[in-house]
Amino acid sequence: MTFTRVCGIDDVGPLGKNSFYLMDVGIEVLILRDRQGVMRAFEGVCPHEDYPLVEGHFDGSTITCAAHGWIIDGITGKGVSPASCRIAAYPLKVEGGDIFVDFDNQLEN
Repeated sequence: MTFTRVCGIDDVGPLGKNSFYLMDVGIEVLILRDRQGVMRAFEGVCPHEDYPLVEGHFDGSTITCAAHGWIIDGITGKGVSPASCRIAAYPLKVEGGDIFVDFDNQLEN
């Protein structure tokens, strides 16, 4: 596994979400902090029309796309509405106040 530094923990913000475009990787990554404080990394755009998910509402459990209302599980990346959608989930680790993501391996979701 090759982990890439994405941001610092404090960069995720008080709402428990933030996104970062990593030019070296060519991926928009969405970092979410759920209600229990667990951090997760996902593909940062809605699969419907590539709208940035960071613009959506995150309630600590699901994220709702601001463009068309698609709802995605913030733990697994699976679609809630519609159930057929999904976003890629990536392994994430926290070390010394920094968040690292492995873009070479997608998590099963």
